[in-house]
Amino acid sequence: MIGRSIISIIECRFKNREGKLDFNHRIQDIIRNRTSVRKYEKRPLEAVDIRKISALLSGLKQGPLNSPIRFELAASKEDDSDALRGLGTYGFIRYPAGFIVGAVQLSRPGLVDFGYLMQSILLTLTDMGLGTCWLGGSFRKSRFAEYIGVHNGEIVPAVVSVGYPADKRSITDRIARFTVGSKKRMLWEELFFQSDFQSAFQPDSGNPYSRVLEMVRLAPSASNRQPWRIVFDPDQNTYHFFLQRTKSYQPHKIGLADLQIVDIGIAMCHFELAAQAFELKGNWTGDIPEINLPRSAEYIVTWKCVS
Repeated sequence: MIGRSIISIIECRFKNREGKLDFNHRIQDIIRNRTSVRKYEKRPLEAVDIRKISALLSGLKQGPLNSPIRFELAASKEDDSDALRGLGTYGFIRYPAGFIVGAVQLSRPGLVDFGYLMQSILLTLTDMGLGTCWLGGSFRKSRFAEYIGVHNGEIVPAVVSVGYPADKRSITDRIARFTVGSKKRMLWEELFFQSDFQSAFQPDSGNPYSRVLEMVRLAPSASNRQPWRIVFDPDQNTYHFFLQRTKSYQPHKIGLADLQIVDIGIAMCHFELAAQAFELKGNWTGDIPEINLPRSAEYIVTWKCVS
């Protein structure tokens, strides 16, 4: 069965972007060292950090699939410790100094772009020494939607808490990390393939993109399900991204956004940032491959390598 496209190639135009985020540390080190932070110091964001974050958010207008997205920082101030009370602190998240809130049109390309851009924000905040944590459903979305002023057709799929990490992890933080398996990642042969879904991509093949794929393998995802699958086509020098849905995952039944689509955007973010770091050129396209897919797998997008 030939792949079914999750994105209408007719309706989506892909960008070949030259802009790069400016990191102080190597992106591979940021990815490897970053962990979710659920307990923060009891202090607001410093003015210099607020300025940096605000500048970052104002420059992010649309993702690689050209979906318009708006991001805002909801931050407490020195003289207003209750500024975030209306937004909540959501159980496991203790003493956040703020939240990154984003709104996007409810569409599959929009959710992909949301994941891509929000993860780029999260990695930049990590590079700044700030702690972060994805929140996708453990909060009252109506409060966040009210804060950012959602328009018709827009949603807030997830938010990211931000603050200065506490020196010691709380008991609830350790429990949460154990529950979602944040230190566990799927094996290479379960995620990456060559030519088709029957042949595993070998990490020791000498392919320069092996290091890029390892950065994708380390990417965060909702409940650590890692729903992305990537197939390398050596003849076309392309990497095809697919969504392999978790069978038990049915977000519509509990009123959540489709976070597994958001996860694909997160994987794309890691892939492109790592490719840039390793000086591997390419761009996103919508060239649907002629590949027989396993059940419940859906084609998303393709990375075309440029020599």
